[in-house]
Amino acid sequence: MSCCTLGVNAFRPSVQVATHHLSRLSSRPVSTPILPVRFLSSNLKQPCHSQPFRNRRRSGRNTTAASSQALLLKPTPWPTAARRLGIRTIFGGRIVYKHYIDVPPSYADENGLDFSSQDLTAEQVFAIFGPDIDVYNANKLLKIIHGRRVAGTLEDPVVTGRSYGFTVEQRKTALTYLRNQYQIDEIANAGLRAEDELAALDALEEETTPENPEGPNVNKTLEESKDSRFQMYKGAAQKKKSVYGESVMDQIRAENEAKWAAEKKRQEEEDAKKAEEEKNGVAGPLTPLTHPEKFAKLSPTVQKWIMSATSNLKEPPKLSAWQRLWPSATFVLVLLGGLGTYVYFYRPTKRSERWFPEIPPAAETVGAIILLNALVYLAWKSPVLWAPFNKYLLIAPAVPKPFALLGAMFSHQAFSHLAVNMGILGIVGTLLHDDIGRAKFLALYLGSGLIAALTSMTEAVICQRWHITTLGASGAVYGAIGAYFWMHRLDGHRIFGFPPPPNEGIKGIVFLAFVTATNISFLLSKAARKRIDVTSHFAGLAVGVAAGEWFLRKKEMDKKARMQPMAVRVSKV
Repeated sequence: MSCCTLGVNAFRPSVQVATHHLSRLSSRPVSTPILPVRFLSSNLKQPCHSQPFRNRRRSGRNTTAASSQALLLKPTPWPTAARRLGIRTIFGGRIVYKHYIDVPPSYADENGLDFSSQDLTAEQVFAIFGPDIDVYNANKLLKIIHGRRVAGTLEDPVVTGRSYGFTVEQRKTALTYLRNQYQIDEIANAGLRAEDELAALDALEEETTPENPEGPNVNKTLEESKDSRFQMYKGAAQKKKSVYGESVMDQIRAENEAKWAAEKKRQEEEDAKKAEEEKNGVAGPLTPLTHPEKFAKLSPTVQKWIMSATSNLKEPPKLSAWQRLWPSATFVLVLLGGLGTYVYFYRPTKRSERWFPEIPPAAETVGAIILLNALVYLAWKSPVLWAPFNKYLLIAPAVPKPFALLGAMFSHQAFSHLAVNMGILGIVGTLLHDDIGRAKFLALYLGSGLIAALTSMTEAVICQRWHITTLGASGAVYGAIGAYFWMHRLDGHRIFGFPPPPNEGIKGIVFLAFVTATNISFLLSKAARKRIDVTSHFAGLAVGVAAGEWFLRKKEMDKKARMQPMAVRVSKV
């Protein structure tokens, strides 16, 4: 009978002998025994070396100690055909791979491959590695090294660079032990692995075709190649799976990342669409009514007001930068001259001649400004006023109106914008008013607002940002902030009683530094630059600081002028 037709009876003596020796393992100083094995594949011949067992006695008790020791310690050489298969032991249930072509697709370098039917015991680990490694990690290291021997990656610098916490000495010891106990053709496995790598690289170097202008997809090519084991060479780039499975936090993170990506894509599409509309549409507030159906339910009168406030211009007027700026610049210069004249000729009103003598002058002046801003904010709610407000209370560099530089200082469309500006003005404005008086305060407030608005419009015209519009009292408020805190830059200030005494409080120069840093952060934020006119803030702050320095010097000059007559009188005496 040929070896290819052996049945189960041919393996029965092998099983009995193996069972006999396994029952005596507790008394033998033998490492992992290598037992007769059974091939599970049905398309290959069974090993011919099972033939000699047919004539043995089934009890196996007359087997000599030498032959038993040889059976347990030395793996029987297999025929060439059998070498190309992973083998599973009868009792261990593990497949021991020795050849590259048999490496399973699920192989990963960090998991390795089983090197024997059983793991090493604690005594065996101590005899091989010493006391510096435990049983689990020792067996894990042996599996990793055995897997690299079979996969042909033993000399791969990318793979060998992954230590997994094992020292170089431990890895060398594991490799020496495996080479002494388990013979594997490492060179042949490495050669087969190199052939697979070259085949995968050749597939990626296909010429670009008109149907595929970007060339072959690397990941798709590797995934579609069932015979390729190239995936095990990129283990470092693959995401390591947790032994505990995917956690709830990972799922939530993945969902949030997907939502964030979708929101980012939607925002980018909206920004691109808006940029295209601004490029081809009308700049500033005079935007054509592109969706009249939104106002279908409005009354005819309201629709008339809305249409009257909407420009019919298709594009900004063809004007040079000088033509856009010189009327507004002239208007600002005239107003500044008028404010200077007002300061020069102003004389404080007597208390008996004031309309509200019981109200302090600072509260009266600042309160009037706040009330005017609040009334304009409410007036913006009425569509009947949109047409004149768009012209005179809104700065549009595309269609500039000189009076808008003054009117925009009292114009707010959002309550939060109004509340912040007027809240700061109510605190800082009254303090500054008490220091410099009504005339100088009004001149500073209006002058810093005008210069800030003109500076902002000049920047927009030079940069050709026709799509923006600005409004608000921020430039004037920053002027008051700059003047007051510069005049009191070395004085301590408390905010709602903080910091408490005996601390002197926060210096005025610290407030100025904080305001400056805040606006610099606005410049660095793309979202803030779209909503906040930082240019007008800096311009108003600079005007306020300059005015504060001028007020200090003027005060010192007046003090010296008052002291001079007294010095003359004293000298005469």
